Amino acid sequence: MRKISIILLGLFLLIGAAGCSSKEAESGSNAGQASNQGSTNNGTDAHTDSENNTHTSTTAPTPAKETNPAAQAAADLQKATFKVTPREALDLAATKGQGDVTKLELELENQVYAYKVEMMTDTQKTKVGIHADDKSILENKSEPLDKSKVKIDRQQSKIDLTGIIDEKKAMEIATQKVNGTVSEWKIERKNGPTYYEVDVHNANKEHEIKIDAKTGKILSLGEDD
Repeated sequence: MRKISIILLGLFLLIGAAGCSSKEAESGSNAGQASNQGSTNNGTDAHTDSENNTHTSTTAPTPAKETNPAAQAAADLQKATFKVTPREALDLAATKGQGDVTKLELELENQVYAYKVEMMTDTQKTKVGIHADDKSILENKSEPLDKSKVKIDRQQSKIDLTGIIDEKKAMEIATQKVNGTVSEWKIERKNGPTYYEVDVHNANKEHEIKIDAKTGKILSLGEDD
């Protein structure tokens, strides 16, 4: 009987030892899985953070809109400013041609504002185009006058620039007469007083206003559709 009790006790001890070993192995396995899962999660989080950082760094800011100076000028020449003055344009033109000045105008051509200076000798007419902002020469051509205009055209078209109002005053007078935007102006003479011709746009119509260059008096008002 004593032997049987010892045998049974030994069996219980063996079973208990086996159970403890199984629990320790299971605990180690669970810890390993938890460690692996944590590592996987950390890797996923790191990958997500990397993607977020990459997305942020490659997002370009919205560029600022650029303003086209020529487009501003075209909207209203009266409010536009240019680096080259009419006087400077005349002085530069004098180095490219000969004769008396018979016309000076400022107009938009190929999206660029340019001064156009016309000069005449007794037998020849020269046209010089000058960029209104950088003084570059856009045009420089000469042609002979018709025989019927030799000496005559020069005398009838030569403009008198002494004591005249400036182009700003001429545009102001024109827009007081017709409310609108100025698209072009020129100063010339045709067998009479030197005058400004200012083009003013109002709605769908263009008005041509001629102003005495010395007195500022309106000489005529025309209208084109």
